[in-house]
Amino acid sequence: MSISFYDNSEIKPDEQGKVTIDRVYCLNFNEFNNMNWERLGQVYKTLPHFIAKENKCPMWFGEEEVSSNYLYASVEPSGLQIVGELTLQQWKEWEDIFRTQLSESLFPSFEC
Repeated sequence: MSISFYDNSEIKPDEQGKVTIDRVYCLNFNEFNNMNWERLGQVYKTLPHFIAKENKCPMWFGEEEVSSNYLYASVEPSGLQIVGELTLQQWKEWEDIFRTQLSESLFPSFEC
């Protein structure tokens, strides 16, 4: 089952080919159990360019305000928000893997 999502801003390349990402995947965290949280953590770690930092949001490629390319995830009432700046190619490749893993994991979700 495919997970619904929406973009808070249009994902469109700038002159340098970079895109700004602000996407929300409609995961229903109210219905998450311990297994779902553990599985989501595993999904994060298997994605390309994962960076593990204690007490930080899950991140990939680099860190906001430190790296020119970065991506991070944040659990919000509206769902799982993914924010960052990447090249369009990096985003498409990363997002394709992420969306596939979300769908295969059967996380509780809702239509948005």
